[in-house]
Amino acid sequence: MQSPPPDPARPGRISVAMATYDGERYLPQMLDSLAAQTRLPDELLVRDDGSTDDTLAVLHEFATRAGFPVRVLPAGDRLGYAQNFVTVSRACTGDLLFFADQDDVWHPDKLETVEQAAPVGEAAALFHDFSLQGADGSPLEPSFFGVLAERGFGPTVALKGCTIAVTRAFIDTWDWPPPMSRVSHDFWVALLATAFGQRRILPDVLIDHRIHEANTSGWIPGPESRTFTSPGDGSSDVDVLVDLLVKRRRLRARTEALLEVVRERGEAVDPAAARRLRRSLRTNRRRYRELPVT
Repeated sequence: MQSPPPDPARPGRISVAMATYDGERYLPQMLDSLAAQTRLPDELLVRDDGSTDDTLAVLHEFATRAGFPVRVLPAGDRLGYAQNFVTVSRACTGDLLFFADQDDVWHPDKLETVEQAAPVGEAAALFHDFSLQGADGSPLEPSFFGVLAERGFGPTVALKGCTIAVTRAFIDTWDWPPPMSRVSHDFWVALLATAFGQRRILPDVLIDHRIHEANTSGWIPGPESRTFTSPGDGSSDVDVLVDLLVKRRRLRARTEALLEVVRERGEAVDPAAARRLRRSLRTNRRRYRELPVT
């Protein structure tokens, strides 16, 4: 029997990019939740960043029973969290790309829900809400968006990679942060999508995000995370993201990488948005230069 023709209203192939490092403790539960999706991915690509535990054994065992193609990229140099994700994402072939952490639990309808909301042929990044759970799986907060609201932030501050999907057109438009930039893949996507009107926020809680002592994405912004902005001061969503993430310690590398992509690609997308983002980045840099070094 022939397969039904592809639905032109849907993005097409779905890729999941996963970066792992010493993840054997929680990885089996994450992989099982991926295999339980109502819409299975068309491929799972994983790059391990030099695990010393049984992470690779867990991945290879899962590949034998997943029900969809699983490819573990060859090991190489230790890259760190950000470039590990960038490297595996570059190898993905799907029309809609999801990022997966090694220690979360996805709700069964995550892929299906986001796929239904994704525009076809447009540059877009989709973000959804999520719950927080402890290391033992105990519930901490039912909604991260709710936590942000209590702290004076809107949902545009949410930039956890495990809640992001990007279309192929978004990747073709912006590419990925360069290795020396010190810009993470999730901040890259969040800032550019927000600045250029390509961000779509879904209110659905679609994963349980685990907070524990070893994960690299447990940061939750609070009032103390701000340096130059404050609630109600008229700062744009872009200004707030820049204030929260482009700090003094990595100010030069992050600012220059973002200014470069705005110059090389942003002008062709929306010159007015490019000017606003440049202004925000340069103002943030100037303010740090004017602050006394303590």
